[in-house]
Amino acid sequence: MRTDAQLPLPENLQPNKVERSGSSTNQNRPGPAQANQDKAQLSVDSKSIEHLKAVLSQVPEVRQDRVEALRQAVGNGSHHVTDQQLIDAIHSELVTGEPRRT
Repeated sequence: MRTDAQLPLPENLQPNKVERSGSSTNQNRPGPAQANQDKAQLSVDSKSIEHLKAVLSQVPEVRQDRVEALRQAVGNGSHHVTDQQLIDAIHSELVTGEPRRT
């Protein structure tokens, strides 16, 4: 599972326009056909999606450099976990059922 891929997301993946039609006052209450409706306009093109897929496919499942650095830190005694970090990790796993990612 890829958990921490740092991918630059294009701005057009975010909703770029949200508008509310109609009035927000209750003076002239609209009938069912004239009820206020929210509208959102999203623009995502297939090129962006394909580019993101290509970038994601290049990210390794396991970041071996980080695994090796942690292995060395644990081995030489320089990796320290505070009580609070341990408590937070256990709590997170109990609540969500998944290990906490940092």
